[in-house]
Amino acid sequence: MTEELLRVGFSLILVVGLIVVVARFLQNRTHGQAPGPLKTLGYMSLGPRRGIAVIKAGKEVLLIGVTPTDLKLLKSIEEDQFDMDLKTMKDNIEHIRTLKDLFRRNWLGRSRVEENE
Repeated sequence: MTEELLRVGFSLILVVGLIVVVARFLQNRTHGQAPGPLKTLGYMSLGPRRGIAVIKAGKEVLLIGVTPTDLKLLKSIEEDQFDMDLKTMKDNIEHIRTLKDLFRRNWLGRSRVEENE
């Protein structure tokens, strides 16, 4: 009786361990980028089964519109130009943040001075 319980327990542990190993393997496989010439850089959902995808294909970056029945190429950009545009956008965002902070400091500072007068 105890031998059978030990065998059943050991078999159960073995099956559960095998399930965990297979699940981790499949999770890593589906979440990682697929090897090859196509890589998804980003996706923005615009509703059910609709969106915009940014895909790198070789040396080009493609902006693609996705609908339930169609894929449309919206824009194609060379990788170098895309990298420069992305850097420019990041610099602009940082500049806007700096201006916003300056405006807040100056505006809040003047408001406090006016309140004290």
